[in-house]
Amino acid sequence: MILVISWLAIVHYIVELRVHYQGYWEMSESVITVFLAIAIFAIVFIPYYYRTTRKSRLYRAQKYEAISLGRDKPVAQHPLIDQSTCIGCAACVIACPEHALGIIDGIAELVHPAKCVGHGLCAEACPVSGIKIVLDPTKSTAELPILTEQYESNISNLFLVGELGGMALIRNAIFQGRSVIDLIAERLPTHPGPSSNGRTVFDVVVVGAGPAGLSAALQAMQRKLSFALLEKEPSPGGAILSYPRQKLVMTVPVEIPKYGRLKKRELSKEELLDMWEEIIRSTGLQVQCGEKLENVTQEDRLFKATTAAGHEFFGKFLVLALGRRGTPRKLGVPGENSPKVAYQLLEAVRYKHSTLAVAGAGDSALEAAIALSKQEGTAVTLINRGDSFDKAKPKNQERIREAEEAGRVQVFYQSQVFRIEEKTIIVHTPGGPREIPNDYVFVFAGGELPTPFLKKIGIEFAQKQKMIA
Repeated sequence: MILVISWLAIVHYIVELRVHYQGYWEMSESVITVFLAIAIFAIVFIPYYYRTTRKSRLYRAQKYEAISLGRDKPVAQHPLIDQSTCIGCAACVIACPEHALGIIDGIAELVHPAKCVGHGLCAEACPVSGIKIVLDPTKSTAELPILTEQYESNISNLFLVGELGGMALIRNAIFQGRSVIDLIAERLPTHPGPSSNGRTVFDVVVVGAGPAGLSAALQAMQRKLSFALLEKEPSPGGAILSYPRQKLVMTVPVEIPKYGRLKKRELSKEELLDMWEEIIRSTGLQVQCGEKLENVTQEDRLFKATTAAGHEFFGKFLVLALGRRGTPRKLGVPGENSPKVAYQLLEAVRYKHSTLAVAGAGDSALEAAIALSKQEGTAVTLINRGDSFDKAKPKNQERIREAEEAGRVQVFYQSQVFRIEEKTIIVHTPGGPREIPNDYVFVFAGGELPTPFLKKIGIEFAQKQKMIA
């Protein structure tokens, strides 16, 4: 505003000069024009240059911090920016609700890769179509199941949806769950009628009660198909139960079968779980919890899904919504099913002014503890069952020692979490039980990936970097 007023004052002064010195105006008009051009350029360009240079330095510092913390790799789908096309307009930076993008030296970059969840708003906002959404880090490949455009695997009538279908977003998982059931409903009239041999045969068996599986089961209800919905956890939620982010960005309204349109664009983990509980209650959806899938075979043109509990579920079609990141290994302690417990960390900045506990001794645990300790007002406790961090990288061991010596992280060695309560956790230490104030718990104890299981039942994979958009 001050710059605009100053510019107007200059223009006014020049006009006044023209009125009083009309005779000299014509010979000096070209000089004044040049002066005006230089003044306008300086007024506009200098502040712009200062702001962009300052922001570029800030984004570069954030990028190097992510690298130093080992958080410079995306965890799922993410934008791939064509730097030869980018015009540095910052439309993608403005559109990103995760604040994962920045402009460095006039080019857009992913400065916070671990924050990115790949919702694709940046690609939609880019005016030159210079952004594609890809599934894996650009310098590596990953095994991905071979699927058709309808999410059908190489095994006829067996579908993979949700993260296994290539998308880790809630709205995409919901869409996939709906779409595969619509396809199944179209195929059923022409599906060969299998012999039941006295068995209960469902039109479709859905495995996994996360957003994709719940959406599929609700759509099956709507299409009047018989189905069984299996979930290995004690309660529905799927990957949401282990999701670390306090806010889950939906980005666009989504339509949930049998429930209606969900208009909120941003939900907390707790709000989303409460919403699913309300949907399950209001629709009467039956979820068979505690049924971990152990094997899938085919008998008499039927899929037989066998669970760890020894139960067998027969279906004409099978939909697997297991999650691509695998099953995190749990502590097995009371209170672990609380929404405040997570098994990965994406955005340390969201946990300012919180008391936090990290359980684990590997690189992921150390990097999470270090990142959390750097946030304003945090109190971080790291719980290690051993007496050292010898399995972690030397650099991470050095950083955690520095954080411990500086008092940013309190480390309990030869200790383990005993119980998780609403506002505290109980830790068994060599000196006896300790009750520690706590808002959130992060568990890094490894996990079981679904890939070996899927290969065992005959799902084919391909080594490639799959493009999404």
